[in-house]
Amino acid sequence: MLKKLLVSLLSALLCVSVVAEPETQLKENQNGTDVKIDGNGDVFVSPLWYHISSDSTAEVIKDDSYKELESVVIPSQIQIAGRVYSVTSIGDNVFSVCLRLTSISIPSSVTSIEDGAFSHCVGLKNIEIPSSVISIGYEAFYDCSGLTHIEIPSSVTNIEKNAFGSCDVLSSINVVSDNSIYSSEDGVLYDKNKRKLICVPAGKNGKFVIPSSVTSIGNYAFMYCRGLTSIEIPSSVTSIENEAFWNCHSLTSIEIPSSVTSIENDVFWNCCGLTRIRIPSSVISIGNYAFSDCGALTSIKIPSSVTNIGVFAFKNCKNLDVIIDNSKENVSVGEDAFDDCKSVKFLK
Repeated sequence: MLKKLLVSLLSALLCVSVVAEPETQLKENQNGTDVKIDGNGDVFVSPLWYHISSDSTAEVIKDDSYKELESVVIPSQIQIAGRVYSVTSIGDNVFSVCLRLTSISIPSSVTSIEDGAFSHCVGLKNIEIPSSVISIGYEAFYDCSGLTHIEIPSSVTNIEKNAFGSCDVLSSINVVSDNSIYSSEDGVLYDKNKRKLICVPAGKNGKFVIPSSVTSIGNYAFMYCRGLTSIEIPSSVTSIENEAFWNCHSLTSIEIPSSVTSIENDVFWNCCGLTRIRIPSSVISIGNYAFSDCGALTSIKIPSSVTNIGVFAFKNCKNLDVIIDNSKENVSVGEDAFDDCKSVKFLK
């Protein structure tokens, strides 16, 4: 019904305006503003498209024309034929691959930054997340390779996986102290009690020591940390989640503590500088693609505790001699687990 109403208002588009503060912003948007409503009821108020989400809210939605934008000021409200709608959301992939975008202003009306909203905005060098934002979506800022730092306000209670992945020069993610869900230390993102390590910014270099309070290393936690050469995992860690060290190219060696029982999917995928790793006897499972494309590995011993090796677990480890301290009958080996490895030997 709401969409039909909006389409019927097409003849009244001269009444469409942007309501925003300050006054200079209002003038900039109203001066020669191009406005229209499409067949779905979505509204264009130059330079952005909006979806009317309810009787009072609007969401910024994706359009190919944004790829030419260099600077955007998102208004806090739009007004359509006398009705005012608060802009509360930046939708999925709205500004994805906007390579020219260098500046964007998010109003304090926005509560949600959805999946991939700013992914691949390589020209974006800084962004202020207003204290109204509650949720930051999956890969919301993925591959924003110009971003150097991110400030997380107290309002944010949900950050989805890989929100800040592959931001090559990002050196700090700082959380205000009164946030009830998240915390930070030395620019690294954790949960409030520092039990879970959520994200190490890709701009970190050299050695990184995980605090002894951490029990879990989250999905994508070190993804694309190409400058890290050494990571120290404390014995407090019991869980290393999928893709945790994905593409850590400079990582040469790592010790997995005996508190860990499973090496999950893609954990060390394409850690092409990794020359040495010891799998402790506590581990019972090695996931799919866990060490795939680790071309610098030359030898690895899989202990008898391991009873399951996933598909392509050591695929393309061309220099690797694998020794399995077990028999073929006692180990479930996935398809092409050792494809292109130098050799594989069962000891029993």
